[in-house]
Amino acid sequence: MTDYNEMKALTFDDRDEFSRKPIAEKIIKLLDSDINVSPLIIDGKWGTGKTEFCFKLKNLIESENSNEYKVGYVNAFQADHANEPLLTLIAEVAGFYGENNDKRQSFIASAIPYLRLVTGLGIKATLSFAFGRYAADIPDELADGIDEIKEGSKSLIDQSLESLIKDQVEAEKNLATLRDALTDIASTNPIILLIDELDRCRPDFAVMMLETIKHVFDVKNVQIILVTNVEQLKATIKHSYGSETNSHDYLYKFFKYQINLPTVSKDEANGNTENNITYFHSAVQVSKVIPEDFKNSSYIYDIAKFTEIKHLSLRNIEQIVRCIETLIIFEDNSKSRNPEVEQLLIVFLSFVYIANKNLFEQIRDNSIQASDILGFSSCEDINLPSDNSILEQYPTKFLILLILHNLTEDRFIRTSNYEGNMDYESSRLIELILNKFNFTHEVNFSSYHVIESSYIYKYIDHTINNLLLFDIVK
Repeated sequence: MTDYNEMKALTFDDRDEFSRKPIAEKIIKLLDSDINVSPLIIDGKWGTGKTEFCFKLKNLIESENSNEYKVGYVNAFQADHANEPLLTLIAEVAGFYGENNDKRQSFIASAIPYLRLVTGLGIKATLSFAFGRYAADIPDELADGIDEIKEGSKSLIDQSLESLIKDQVEAEKNLATLRDALTDIASTNPIILLIDELDRCRPDFAVMMLETIKHVFDVKNVQIILVTNVEQLKATIKHSYGSETNSHDYLYKFFKYQINLPTVSKDEANGNTENNITYFHSAVQVSKVIPEDFKNSSYIYDIAKFTEIKHLSLRNIEQIVRCIETLIIFEDNSKSRNPEVEQLLIVFLSFVYIANKNLFEQIRDNSIQASDILGFSSCEDINLPSDNSILEQYPTKFLILLILHNLTEDRFIRTSNYEGNMDYESSRLIELILNKFNFTHEVNFSSYHVIESSYIYKYIDHTINNLLLFDIVK
C-alpha cells in the first residue's frame, strides 16, 4: 500500500534510482515558459512510481520557486467518496491561504454561487470535507441555507421550478465570477495543481473531474498537471460513454501536453536497464529482514536481469521482495547446506511465483515444459559447446537451468559431441561455475547433470510449499 505520509517529503536528492530528476526539471521549464501547456498529463503505467514522482516534482517546484507558485496536491482517489470534484479543487486552492486572509475569504465567497448550483451544497459532510477547518468562514447566507436543509425545510429536490430556472439563468454568470476569482487569486501567486490517482477512481467521478478542469480551471496562471495511467483513463471514458466512444479523441480534447515516464533508465555502463530491475536491487538493499550476506551476493541480482519480468510493475517487485523476506523468516538456517545456491532459489522461485504462475505450477509438479522455462529465462535451447557464452557470461542463469533441467519433460541442455561427452572447454567452464557455487558434489561429472537424489530438489519442494502458505495481496 502506498504510504503517502512517507512520500510527501521525498525529494530527488533522497533517492532517484530511475534518473527522473531531469524529467521533472524539463516539466518545470515548460511550466515556467510562455508555452501554454496546461492541462498537462504525466502518463505512467500502474506501479511505475507515479505518485512518488508527483511528490518529488511538487517539492522540486517549491524548492526552486522563483515564480512564487502555490503548489497543491490532490489525491483524486481519496476524494471520490465525496463525489464533488469541484469542491475538492476549490478547497485545495482555498487551503493555500491562512484563516484570516482576505484573498481566501473573497475566493470562497465568489465560489459559493456556482458551487451551490452544481453541488446543491445540501450535504454538510461534503462541505466539511471540502473546506475543513475553514468551514467557520462560510458566509452567513450559506450557513443559513445549510441549517434549513438540516431541518428538512428545504432541499435541492424541493426547490420550486421557478427557483431552478433562476439558478440556471445565473449559472454562466456564476461560473464567470468563479473563473474571475481564480484568475485574481492566481495573479499574485500562480497556481499549480497536481491531480494524482484519477485512474483509480470511479468512472463517473473521473469524467466529472476532467469536465471540471476544462470548464472551470482553464484560466490564466492556473496550471493543472494530471498524473495518471492514460490507458486506464481511456477505459474509464469508454465505461462512462460506451464502448463505441473514441476515448483517445475525448481525452485529448482536455490536454495540451503529455509527458511519458520512461520504464527504462541508464545503468553504469550507459546501457538501458528496466526500472523494475533497478528497483529490485534498491528494494533488497533497504529491506530490514534480508540479511547482509544475502544482500551482498551479486548473483541474486542477476536473476532480475535474465528473467522475463518486463511486464512486472514496481508493486510486483515489492511483492517479490516480500516473498523473499517471508521465505527468509520461515527458513531454519541450522539446516542450510549451501546458502549461496539456496539464496538463488529463494529469489528465482519468488520471481516465478509472482511473474508466471503457470511455470510455478510446472516446477511444483516436477514437469516443466522446456519452452516455458527457457522463455522465462530469456534464452533458447542450450547446445554446448556452440553456446558456451552462457557459461561465461551468465553463470547464475546456467546453474539454475542446470538444476531445473532434471524436472523437464524434454531436455534442453545438449552437447554436440555424438558420444554425449562434454568438450574440454565446456567442461572447464561448467566446473568453474560449480566450484564458484560450491555445488560440485551435487553433479554427475560424466553427464554434467545434477544427480536426481540431490538434496536441492527437496529444498525446491520445501521453498514452494512455503510460498504456497501465503499470498501477497498488496
